[in-house]
Amino acid sequence: MSATIAGRAARAPYVAAVMSVVAGLAHYAVVPEHRAEWVWYAVFFTVLGAFQVIWAALAWTGDRRVLLTGALVNLAVIGLWAVSRTSGLPVGPDAGEPEAVGALDVVCVAAEAIIAACALVGMRARGWLAEPGTARTETDRTGSDRTAAATLGEPATAD
Repeated sequence: MSATIAGRAARAPYVAAVMSVVAGLAHYAVVPEHRAEWVWYAVFFTVLGAFQVIWAALAWTGDRRVLLTGALVNLAVIGLWAVSRTSGLPVGPDAGEPEAVGALDVVCVAAEAIIAACALVGMRARGWLAEPGTARTETDRTGSDRTAAATLGEPATAD
C-alpha cells in the first residue's frame, strides 16, 4: 500500500464518524413518526441514534474495539432494514408486512454502509486486519512476535 493510500486509509475512521452522526440524526428524525406506530419502535430508534452519535465521538480514538463494534452494529442495522423492507419485521403492530423504501432510508443505509466500510478500512490501515494472502504478525502478552501460523497449531518461534 503506498504512503498516500495508507494515509487516506488511516483517516477512514473520521469519515465513519461523520457518517455515524448523519445516520444517528436521521434515526432521531423518525422517532416521532415511529412513536405513533408503536412505542418500542421509537425506543429502538432513540437508542440506535444515541449509539451512533456516541460511537462517532469514540471513533476518533481509532480504538480497534470501537471500530469493530461500529462496523458490526451498522452491518446488523442494514440487515434489519433489509428484512423490514422485504419480508417485514417479525414484531410490532404490522408484523410480517414489508415497509416502503423512503429517501431518508436510502441516505441512512448508505451512511451505515460507509460507516462499516470505513471502520474496517481504518482497522486494516492500522494493521488490525491482515491483507488478503498474507500472514499477520501478532504480539502476545509477553511481547514476543508470533505469526498467524502459530494460531493454526504450529509452534511459535522464540526471538
